[in-house]
Amino acid sequence: MLLIYLSKNSSRCEYVFQYIFTHELAIEYRTTNDRNEFEKYPSEKINYSNKRMGEALFVKTSTLLFENEIKKQQIPVVEKGSVKVLFPTEEDDLGFDIFSAVFYMISRYEEYGPFKPDKFGRFNAKESFAFQHDFLEKPVVNIWIEIFKKALKNKFEKLEFNVSTFTTILTYDIDVAYKFQGRSFGRTIGSALKDLSQFHLQNLKERLQTLLQSKKDPWDIYDHLQEVISKNKLSSIFFFLLADKSPHDRNLHHRNTVLKKLINEIETFSDIGIHPSFYTSSFPGKILIEQQRLEKLSGQKILKSRQHYLKFKLPDTYNALLSAGITEDYSMGFPDEAGFRAGTCKPFYFYDLKNEKATDLKIFPFTFMEGTLMKELKPSDALKKILKLLEEVKSVKGTFIPLWHNHTISETEEYAAWKKVHDQMIEKIIFTLNEP
Repeated sequence: MLLIYLSKNSSRCEYVFQYIFTHELAIEYRTTNDRNEFEKYPSEKINYSNKRMGEALFVKTSTLLFENEIKKQQIPVVEKGSVKVLFPTEEDDLGFDIFSAVFYMISRYEEYGPFKPDKFGRFNAKESFAFQHDFLEKPVVNIWIEIFKKALKNKFEKLEFNVSTFTTILTYDIDVAYKFQGRSFGRTIGSALKDLSQFHLQNLKERLQTLLQSKKDPWDIYDHLQEVISKNKLSSIFFFLLADKSPHDRNLHHRNTVLKKLINEIETFSDIGIHPSFYTSSFPGKILIEQQRLEKLSGQKILKSRQHYLKFKLPDTYNALLSAGITEDYSMGFPDEAGFRAGTCKPFYFYDLKNEKATDLKIFPFTFMEGTLMKELKPSDALKKILKLLEEVKSVKGTFIPLWHNHTISETEEYAAWKKVHDQMIEKIIFTLNEP
C-alpha cells in the first residue's frame, strides 16, 4: 500500500490519483494529512507538499489541485529529456508537478475558459496549449506517467506495476449511409434532374445503375469492412447519425428500412454507437431522442457515442450523455489537427470541472480524423503522418483510434487514393498487433 501525504484533500487530487495509480499503474494507495502518521509509515510513500520529508519520494506541489475555481493559468513549460513538461518544479525528485500537469490536460481545463470559437462554435486545436507549445502530436500524459513510473521503481524496487498492451479500435462515422440508395422518390428525381442540368453525367449514370441494382452504391463499403474486421478480429465501432433533417444533418431518415437493414447487418460483426447531431450541443435533450431511435432500430442498449462535427460543450454535452445513460464517448479529438487533444491515447473518466466532481463517463480519445488530413495533405503524406501517430501510441502502449467516414473509403474515383491509405493503415495495425 502506497501512502501519499498531502496538506489537505481535494476532489481534484483524488481524481488524478485514481487515474494515475488505480487505472494506469494498478497500485493500491491511500492518502493522509497526518504528518506524524506519514513520517512513521514504514513502507513506500510519496510526499506531495512544499517541503521534503525524510526519504519519501518528493513531488513538490503547485496550487492547481487545491483551488476550487476556474481561472486563467500561467503555466511554464520546460524540456525534460525528449518531452515537454508542465508545472516544472525545483528541489524535488521529479522536476515537475505530474499531478497538476496530468489534471490540467485530461480535465480539459483550458476549454472552460474564454476562447475564440471556430465557425461552428468549437474549441479548435490552434487555441490549445498543446498546439501553441508544439506537443499536440505527443501523448505527453502517457509519457509523463512513464517518467513517474521509473522514478517510483528506482525509489521502491519492490513495487509492481500494471503491464499495458497496445490496442486499437477502428471507428467509422456514418453520416450518410449511401450515396444514392434509400432516398425517397421525390428526392431521387430532384437529384437526377440536378445532375442532368449541371452535366454531372457520371453521377447520373452511377445513380441509375444503383437504383436498377446493376451496381453497388458507391458508398456501400460495408462488406469490405466486415471481411477485414472479422478476419483479423479487430475491435470496431460504427456511429450512426439519426437526426432530424437540418443543413448540417443529411442522414437517411431514421425510419428508412434500408438504414435499419444496414444497422442490423453491422451489429453482427461490430459495436455500434449513436452519432448525436449537430444541434445536440445546443439542445442536449435531442441526444436521448436520437439514442432511443438507434436502440429501436438495433434492438440493443446504446452506450457509446461520438458527436457529429465533433461539436460539444464542456461540461454540458458530457452531462447530457450521462443523463441519457451513455457510458463511453469518442469525441475527444480536434477537427482541425491530428494528435492528442487531452494529451493521452488511453481512456480516462470525465471530470466535471464546473461542478468539481468525477463522473462515470469514460472518454476514449481518437488519434486523427481523415477529413483533417485531406484538407492539407496528399494521400502519401497523410499515410506517413498516420503511421507516425500509430508509432507514438505504440511507444506508450496506448489505444490507437482512427476516425473515418464510409464515403472516404469508397470505390469512387474521388476517394480511391484515400481508400488505399485506409487499407494500408489497417495492414500496419494488424502487423503491429501481431508483433512479438
